[in-house]
Amino acid sequence: MVAALAFLSCCVLLVTVGGWATYSWINGKVSRIDLGLGSSNGSGGVNKANYLIVGTDSREGTGGAYGDVEGQRSDTTILAHLDENGTTTMISFPRDMYVTIPEYTDSNGKHYSTRKDKFNSAISSGGPALLVKTVQSLTGMDVDHYISMDLQGFKKITDAIGGVEVCIKPFTGPAQRFQDDNGRWRTSTNTNDPMSGFRGGPGTVQVNGDQALAFVRQRHGLPAGDTDRIARQQQFIGAMFHKIMSGDTLTNPIKSQRLVSAAAGALTLDEHTDLTDLPALATRIRGLTNGGIKMQTVPTHAPTRAEGAVDDLGDILLHGNRASVQFYRPDDLARLVSPLGGHVEGATVSDDSGAAGPALSPGATASPSQVRVSVYNGSSRAGLAAKVTTQLTAKGFRARNAGNASVLTHETSRVSYGPGQEAEARTVAAAVPGAGLIADSSITGVQLVLGSDFTAVVTPTLTPAPAPAPGTAGGSAGAGAGAGATTGASAAPDGAGAPADPPDAPSCTY
Repeated sequence: MVAALAFLSCCVLLVTVGGWATYSWINGKVSRIDLGLGSSNGSGGVNKANYLIVGTDSREGTGGAYGDVEGQRSDTTILAHLDENGTTTMISFPRDMYVTIPEYTDSNGKHYSTRKDKFNSAISSGGPALLVKTVQSLTGMDVDHYISMDLQGFKKITDAIGGVEVCIKPFTGPAQRFQDDNGRWRTSTNTNDPMSGFRGGPGTVQVNGDQALAFVRQRHGLPAGDTDRIARQQQFIGAMFHKIMSGDTLTNPIKSQRLVSAAAGALTLDEHTDLTDLPALATRIRGLTNGGIKMQTVPTHAPTRAEGAVDDLGDILLHGNRASVQFYRPDDLARLVSPLGGHVEGATVSDDSGAAGPALSPGATASPSQVRVSVYNGSSRAGLAAKVTTQLTAKGFRARNAGNASVLTHETSRVSYGPGQEAEARTVAAAVPGAGLIADSSITGVQLVLGSDFTAVVTPTLTPAPAPAPGTAGGSAGAGAGAGATTGASAAPDGAGAPADPPDAPSCTY
């Protein structure tokens, strides 16, 4: 994860300066796993390659300091694409994404069929090989190199560089109350979380090993849950590299040797990845200090009842138990990976620029004055529903501020509509660039749930109903529902297409 990237930079420096002896020492400390990469994939090479960078939550060797959970899960998964044109894109996959896990055969020869499950279950079920297979199936992109590091390695590296400064937003409430695995009631905020053990802020705080680990692992108490946690991790990556590159860690032999010694034993590479394959990645990731890397996250949302949720919290039944998951839309994922040469099954996006939203299905719109819409804030942006209600009203809509949605983890905005409200829903979607359309027979009227990708309300481009064919009673008010964005102005989601703030001046995160 973050620590693995820092480690790679130092490895490259030490190998360059220290020669064969240093290379042999580092290479002997690194763990290896044979995943069959590098031999059949065609996208590898010095200038172009795909690296899967994984931070696992393995507790092995921690003495129970972070719980006694057996095995490992992918706590953080980043697909780093190094393009021939010199650009680098890093895509984060939320751990609770509800995805298709490919079929596989375990070490005992038992075969498992394809199934739907959380993204982070792939590595716990079938190890790194299944995780790689899952990512490749999701994105249509080959994985050329695999790099992973566990909790202990992350902690040691952070301590070795003397800690990192991070910025935390003031707590805005309400506090999250929940039951832990033992049935005890707990209360968490972004500055005090008993589950991860993080305490700090608001404002700029220095975090060393244990607190740094808690900072990037915290999920409870964050308004947008896993989405906010990924934002924390991306901030930490920038802060760590800013410290390394602005100091003398890479040029001071003692400090760099200490850093490599602290973490070499926690690093795992695939069998076909040599340390000499890593300079390209290490050189590119230094762009984190000047905003030269595009940090993106797959947009997700809590499922609705129409999508199979069993309650208004977005829970579904998974393997017979209630589980909290996040859904993604193929078009959203395609907008991230298509420009990188990827392909997503079920996506309708054909524009490889990633700038346009999915196509809106044909059909008539209604006049804004005829549209009643309830506006919900499904993001962690305070006051967003009230702001958008005012903007829609100014455009002629009969909008009502409905307050917060049941969960505040929506990445993309969506327009849900009941029977007979297709045309009205299209008008709302045309006024909110990037919003998707979802038919939901359980609701009456039109509901707009705002996600963290919301940019602005625009004047909708209206499509009149088609003229009735001669001899018919009249034309249809519109075609069936389509999941997509407007035919008018469209913009890529903030969290999906835009690079993060330069890490040397990071924005505060929750």
